[in-house]
Amino acid sequence: MVDSISQLASALESARSITKEAAAVVSSKLGESSYTQFSQNLDSEQLSTYLNSRNTREVKDAMKRIIATMASGDTSLNVEHFFADVLKNITSHDPKVKRLVYVYLLRFAERDPDLALLSVNSIQKLLNDSDQELRCFAIKALCDIKIQSLIPIIIYSLKKAVSDPSALVRAEVAYGLLKLYRWKTSMDEDEIDFLDTIESLFKDLLCDSEPRVISSCIILFQNAFPNKLEWLHGHFRYYCKILKQLDSWSQSSLIELLIKYCKKYIQTPIIIDTITNEKQLISNDYTSLPVSYEIDMDSDLSFFLNQVLLLKYSCNPLVIMSCCNAFYQLSTASRFKDSRFPEALFRVYSITESEGIRVTILQSILLYARIDITLFCNQSQHFFLLPTDQGKTASLKLEILSILVNKSNVKKILHELKYYILYSQSEQTILTSIDALIECANTSLELENHIMRWLIKIMESTQLSPKVLDGFVNVIRKIIITNPLRHMKIILKLANILETHSDMADNARAGLIWLFGEMTKVEFRICPDILRRLVTSFTSEGTESRNAIILFAAKLLSCEIDKRIELDGEFNRIDSMIAKMYDDIIYLAKFDDEYDIRDRARYISSIFESKRYQIATLLFQAPKPTTRFNDRDSIYFSQKNNDFIENDIKEYFNYIPWNENLEVEEGFDIREPTALKDYNRYKKSISSNAFISKNNISRSFAGDTSNGDLDVSKGDVSVSVMGDRTITTSSSTPKYRLQSLDDFFSDIPPKKSIHQPKVKRTVIVEEEDSSSEEGTSSDDEETSSSGEETASSDDDSSDDSI
Repeated sequence: MVDSISQLASALESARSITKEAAAVVSSKLGESSYTQFSQNLDSEQLSTYLNSRNTREVKDAMKRIIATMASGDTSLNVEHFFADVLKNITSHDPKVKRLVYVYLLRFAERDPDLALLSVNSIQKLLNDSDQELRCFAIKALCDIKIQSLIPIIIYSLKKAVSDPSALVRAEVAYGLLKLYRWKTSMDEDEIDFLDTIESLFKDLLCDSEPRVISSCIILFQNAFPNKLEWLHGHFRYYCKILKQLDSWSQSSLIELLIKYCKKYIQTPIIIDTITNEKQLISNDYTSLPVSYEIDMDSDLSFFLNQVLLLKYSCNPLVIMSCCNAFYQLSTASRFKDSRFPEALFRVYSITESEGIRVTILQSILLYARIDITLFCNQSQHFFLLPTDQGKTASLKLEILSILVNKSNVKKILHELKYYILYSQSEQTILTSIDALIECANTSLELENHIMRWLIKIMESTQLSPKVLDGFVNVIRKIIITNPLRHMKIILKLANILETHSDMADNARAGLIWLFGEMTKVEFRICPDILRRLVTSFTSEGTESRNAIILFAAKLLSCEIDKRIELDGEFNRIDSMIAKMYDDIIYLAKFDDEYDIRDRARYISSIFESKRYQIATLLFQAPKPTTRFNDRDSIYFSQKNNDFIENDIKEYFNYIPWNENLEVEEGFDIREPTALKDYNRYKKSISSNAFISKNNISRSFAGDTSNGDLDVSKGDVSVSVMGDRTITTSSSTPKYRLQSLDDFFSDIPPKKSIHQPKVKRTVIVEEEDSSSEEGTSSDDEETSSSGEETASSDDDSSDDSI
């Protein structure tokens, strides 16, 4: 019984495996790869067997397994061990197998160059293949195999393919030249000749008429020859014309190249004041422009900017950024605004989902907003924060909002900022929102007082983190220091907060003490009492607060000395209560645990003990700069905004100066268009002009009348002269006539009997030379008559047999 059960189990297991294999084979016939699931458990020997199989499906499945292992980084299978077996399949007729072999070859060709060279012959044969994609893949494979001995073969193949009829192949040649250029660092002796060859082939590609080829050339130009702008002289106008037809990434590269070209080889535009008729050269200082003006610019520059306008609805963010940069570099702020590219920049920000791209676009908007705040004022509500905004994006949005604040939108922005401060979960967002309150306070005195009262109310009623509290104090300090006398009530409230809130963060208390020190020059009467309260709590204060108290005492003593000397002519230290408080603080500081506080105390006390009161006045009563951010003329001098902008973005938008030493020769056009090379005319095709009615063996190029070719049509006869050949075609074709059902089936031969023997038909055609049109016509008539007789005899024989 047990033996029968085991036999049954083994039989079921074998049937299961056979069913799996059968299902795999059936699925392969339906279009899927065979043995896909079965090959996952193959060992090295079985995989090698599949690679040497004559079944294309098995080879394809084995190659997929190897490529998948390479991509996943699986080390359980040594794929390099199959190098020879994989290389044998380079001659496969399946294009998918060939591509998989090329991918494998690119990875391991450098490790075994001698064996990899065996595949070069097969790859070169594909350069003559009728399929343009296979020719492209052959060029790609040759250029990616980094074996130095292959350089002559690669260059020869590129020279041959540079005039290929397919634009796809010629575009791949440009990418191949780029790979060779990046590979030139390993060349020593033949580097100069190598680069000259690349330049000569590249110049041929620049004259191509296909936008697809020009797209790849622009990528090569930007990466290999960015300083060879003089090569664009004869192609400037044509490239501007086909700018919209190029690939989106090539559009961006071409715009950047043409911006540099215009700056170097085109005259600087002139701004003419329509009121005073004064003229000035355009510059990056947009604030110096007159109220009403006109721009006089070169026709080529105007044509370039008009072509850039056609890319306004592009969905590629890099293209929109390049277009914005073109108007920023080459035109004025008003024309930049009229181009509607600021709206396009915000549109691509709205549709993109990549966080990195969104951050880059926001940095660009921030820079343009510093140039002219009217560019994005209408979109200020779109910069309000969303729940999905991350830290960097939220900070940039808030910074843009702080720049776009004006009297018309300040209330909406202030309401949003308050909400972010109270309910945001991100501390960085809260700090950035607090800094943005300064710009809202600068719009009016009413809002300034409102913001001050609101900040103090939050400080008194809410338990804030040290960093947030420090941000509150910094905003209060920056607002008060602009006009201290206007905020005396707020200062007194801050003094009460300093005394009652002993658990306040150390950095926030130090900031308030510093503010009171600055008030000694403005309102001296309230400062001694504040210092008296701080002396008693000096030992319990934090490190930053103790430093601030020492500095506060020094400022207060310096102000009292100046007043006593101004009134009495001398200062009596014994009668001064401020001097006694100062001495107590210095005495406590000299025995402090922090060496910084001890050194600061000794340094300050040495100034007063040596009676160098003038130095103390200069040192402790120096005026502080105001913190209003109303100067928005430059986008690079504000350190506050530079914290949010990366160096790459600053370099990208760096203003390029115009060439002031440009010399223009009258009557000479350096941008005279270069003759284009149209390789499409080498494609063989059958058209109405190339169709041969007599023998259908002669061909001509469609639409090609160059090199002395002539095409003359008259009546029903067309005469084409191509070189030394003369081709005569007849354009008369029989008119289509509606047929009845009987007429339609009349030309079908009757069915023959099964037992009827086959009748051999012999047709004799006599050929005669014709020397004139009459002879030709007579021969045609004879041939047709003989053909009719033969057909009739056949019909008769068929009737007799029936």
